[in-house]
Amino acid sequence: MRYVIAALILVFLAPASLSAGSLRCTLPPEIPVAYLLSGGTQAVIEHYKAQSDAEIAELSRRYRIDALAAEVKKAEELLIRKNQAYADRLASLREKYLSSLEISLEAADASVSPSSSALGDLEYFYTARNKSDKIVTDITYRPLIRGINLPTTTSLVLEFIHPRLMVSGIGPGEPMTNRGHEPERFSFFISELSKDEINALKKDAAHLFSIEIIDMHFADRKGYKGQIEIQDFVSAFPNQLKPLLLDIKSAEAELKARRDSLSRATASFNSEKDRVLEDFRKSLAGLRKTSVRSSARPDKKNRFLFDDVPSGTYYLYAGNGRGSAVFEKVVIDDENRQEAYTDMKRDPFAP
Repeated sequence: MRYVIAALILVFLAPASLSAGSLRCTLPPEIPVAYLLSGGTQAVIEHYKAQSDAEIAELSRRYRIDALAAEVKKAEELLIRKNQAYADRLASLREKYLSSLEISLEAADASVSPSSSALGDLEYFYTARNKSDKIVTDITYRPLIRGINLPTTTSLVLEFIHPRLMVSGIGPGEPMTNRGHEPERFSFFISELSKDEINALKKDAAHLFSIEIIDMHFADRKGYKGQIEIQDFVSAFPNQLKPLLLDIKSAEAELKARRDSLSRATASFNSEKDRVLEDFRKSLAGLRKTSVRSSARPDKKNRFLFDDVPSGTYYLYAGNGRGSAVFEKVVIDDENRQEAYTDMKRDPFAP
């Protein structure tokens, strides 16, 4: 049916003049052959293109590609919101409980090795008071000097083990101190501190040194180390976090289902779309054959001569075989014309 339509348009728009003319033109290099096509060629190409686009649009509607893609996007946004709600709740718990532990530092003292060494040592006594409703077993902290991070050799952990009873954990409302026992100690890099900071630390570490709590762990009961279950924030607050985690899992399942539906529909759509495009390609190939009115090959100077051509409107077509072509509307009358066509565009016969 497409070929019949093409033939009718080409016959209708084909030149009918009894007079003749010629066209001599130069084209870009590496053009093996040039053609004069019927003046109706462009109209038929546009007809085939519109028909192909309409079929593809109908396929997209049939398989609900846009609707399914919108559902995937909605499910993705829902998962983002659920993850954010969980992150916000966890951050709120962390902020509340990290700030509920008060630590007073006492008798801090820094000893800096000779300048040839890269390390210094700091020891301190502390008193901690737990103002939360949980048993705290330990904290991870960042040491500071004048509010600036003191570079340490390892991540620093302060375990709350009763110095005399050796029981782990500070209960709600309870204090704990290591005064009268062994001080806490850690090493730090002196190479990353200025001379003023080192001298100030050596002179008055008790007033310049502080700590920032960045994490903590909990337990359901006090006990000897190794005999109690240590909990992080996630495991310590199941009632507050588990419902949000279940929401996330539900949103993840919903997103997977939506993506699977879109994937199946897209595969079917693409399969039929390929068939439509193949029919389009065949139609264009047939049109290119039936629309030829004259052809020419280049001479030694890369000139193409179309001689004794009936007067009328044509399309000059010259493809390079790589997806680009000269495709220009030309009018031939009883005069001899000489033209140069150097601009190439997308080959209209390559869909």
